[in-house]
Amino acid sequence: MIRISPPWKGPRADDIWALYYFLLYKMLPFAPEDYLPIDSRGAYYYPNGDRTKKKRYPTAHKKFKLTKTSQDILSKAKVPAPNTPEELIELVSPQLHQYLYQNHTVQREKLRELLTTETDGKTIQAKKLEFSAKSALSKLLLTQIFNYDSFSRQNLFPQLVQMTGVEVCPYCNRSFTTTVRTRKGEYHRQNQVDHYRSKSKFPWFALTLPNLIPACGNCNQKKGDDEQYVLYPYQEEFGEQYQFHTTPISSTAYLMGQMVKPDEFEVTIERVGPVGDPDYDQRVQTSIEKFGLDVLYRESHNAYVCAIFEQRYIFNNAYLDSLIDSFPGLFKSREEARQLLYMKRYDAEGLGAAPLAKLTHDIDEEISRLYMDKKP
Repeated sequence: MIRISPPWKGPRADDIWALYYFLLYKMLPFAPEDYLPIDSRGAYYYPNGDRTKKKRYPTAHKKFKLTKTSQDILSKAKVPAPNTPEELIELVSPQLHQYLYQNHTVQREKLRELLTTETDGKTIQAKKLEFSAKSALSKLLLTQIFNYDSFSRQNLFPQLVQMTGVEVCPYCNRSFTTTVRTRKGEYHRQNQVDHYRSKSKFPWFALTLPNLIPACGNCNQKKGDDEQYVLYPYQEEFGEQYQFHTTPISSTAYLMGQMVKPDEFEVTIERVGPVGDPDYDQRVQTSIEKFGLDVLYRESHNAYVCAIFEQRYIFNNAYLDSLIDSFPGLFKSREEARQLLYMKRYDAEGLGAAPLAKLTHDIDEEISRLYMDKKP
């Protein structure tokens, strides 16, 4: 519902990639030179993903050994056990094998592309990253190659999640998704990590950094793993195309800042103006349905919306202008002064800073239209 800035492109990008590649090094069954960064001395990583430490140049890679789960899958399917990652990948998905290998050698640029590409539909189709896999064996890619369970169990994985800077669930914009480090050095997470492209359908994206989206547990569970795709938060949002509005049912008193009963008006999500991309429109509708956003906002936040109307009615533009005049160094606009009243950022660039920021933004704009606000 709200867009989040891709952390791998932001100010902490170098630190995020350093930690990400270190975590990969600890569990990927490929040679280091197949995916790690390379300088004049060869493939390297930073110990614990810490760029202040001296680079390490590994020469060996993780030994390939079948897990008990993998052995059971192979036994049930009655197929010979593979001895190398290449043999396993070719067994499960000849298409993925053809993409990754050439003359029995990993194509470095292809493996790195698989680990770093954005996983929206247009990108996946353009790069031809949809592969068929044998359903009875596809789980082997998760237990042996792209093992997210092993990846996410590492002690430093919560630090990677924290470094993304995602503080509020991008799907519902209602719940904090904070990761904090305690004084003892332990991490406490209020989030789960969603795979935009599900592990079950796209196991080759199970470790792909742009496929990992910190979200609240409720949305992560509701999203599911079917082929009905929601908005891709690293690129898409409701924005100005879809906005929250209020609709009176039995009273309009809330419009004048009066607290009313929850059933006297309702909060709705409405499309504003034409949408050029029908696929985007479908993803919006899927997002609303899967996460139950229409029901959640209609049934849960009427009192909050009443409070916004009340604040705007009491602290009107004349009051805000007086604040700006009294504290010229503190406020540059009515919008900045109003953020103090709401106790949160709600501008288009700050919707990920606090829960309900998108709702606050849209209802505030609705009130401005109602009052026919003009800039001072």
